[in-house]
Amino acid sequence: IEPDAFRLLIGPKPDFTVTPQSKRPTETIAIGSELTWSQLISGSTLDDEIKTAMPRLKKIVATKTFFDSHIGDAIDEFRLLSICFGIISAYDKAEDVRSSWKRNAIGYRERFERSAYRCDREGAASFATATTSVRDLENLIRGEASNFKSDETKPFQWSQLCERSLLMRRLKLADEQLTSGTASADSFSDSTDQLVHAAEIVACFGELLVQPEFVDWDDSDYKVHAEKMKTHALEVRTAISEGNYDDARNSAKAISQACSACHADYR
Repeated sequence: IEPDAFRLLIGPKPDFTVTPQSKRPTETIAIGSELTWSQLISGSTLDDEIKTAMPRLKKIVATKTFFDSHIGDAIDEFRLLSICFGIISAYDKAEDVRSSWKRNAIGYRERFERSAYRCDREGAASFATATTSVRDLENLIRGEASNFKSDETKPFQWSQLCERSLLMRRLKLADEQLTSGTASADSFSDSTDQLVHAAEIVACFGELLVQPEFVDWDDSDYKVHAEKMKTHALEVRTAISEGNYDDARNSAKAISQACSACHADYR
């Protein structure tokens, strides 16, 4: 056995800190016009997404024993919360989100980002941190917001909040909700609010997927897949507002097809 593997290697050592360039950097990307966050996701959907995390997190930190075996779930929940507050901090229609949430959004984004980081690094020893963060969220939902001192000029990238795989898992849940909610005309009429929520999550996360420096964010073909998914999600929302079941079902199917096509190329 060769005692020094580096002696057998040829060429310069690759720099893995450098983000790979697009596979087709000169190819024209056929994507639609740039949309603002408020066009992709409503303030009420962001509000509901944050509120529905509360019972899941309270269950996770109910006991240290349960927390120890569900740390991964806590990490995901905190990271998704940081994403939501990141969107609120950049939201272009301040009147559509709670003023106290908007005012302290960067602070909460950073708070939940740190909570996820400590859970990931410290494991079971992060129980107290997780419990405190869940209590902060509960207070926030009750209307008792914390006042954070945050540096808004500090460089920020969406990709520092989570890995692409977490966005994909949340997208999968939304896609499943759209599929089941458009399986029949009756299920469609009974679940319009849930369908709007799921469609806006798909549209919003489709935009997040191509933010620097997520994996493949600057690949032209990948951007086209993400744009198709986002476009079809907005079509679902329009069809719901018009009460058009057939259009909603067809657009929901198109989202699943766009996801499958992307996975075939990039998974």
